[in-house]
Amino acid sequence: MEELKIKIELDPVTDGIIQFPGNFKKDVSGDIRRALVIGTDGNFRTIDTAEMDRIFDGIGQDGYAAPVGDDYLLCFSGNSVMNSGYSRYLVGSAVMVKVGKDSRIKPLTDIDIKLMRTYFQMGLITLTYGGEKFGAYPLEYEAAA
Repeated sequence: MEELKIKIELDPVTDGIIQFPGNFKKDVSGDIRRALVIGTDGNFRTIDTAEMDRIFDGIGQDGYAAPVGDDYLLCFSGNSVMNSGYSRYLVGSAVMVKVGKDSRIKPLTDIDIKLMRTYFQMGLITLTYGGEKFGAYPLEYEAAA
């Protein structure tokens, strides 16, 4: 009979359960909405913890985060950043999460989703390059002195 095997080598990328006993599988059914994926084209969808983890794993060390409002973070890949002179813009999609005072990602309510979409859409601008118009989200940051 197979047994539960857990590997912990103080490496958050690879540590965890590496084998479940028998036919037991991690139950992710009924997982709560954990994040909002939103695009500069106006499309959006909510995702659960497993999908959020998959996206963050894919972004890897090329990821950035920017605060949106008081409770939210916009997380995105560096490949989605367009530099234009002294300005930077997000072009593509990003993951928005709600962060509590304890710095943990919190479940989303319908109100959170509406607020996140509103904050993001209020910031969108239209850029033109090579005759093509597209949506972009300005990334604000302080320039080094």
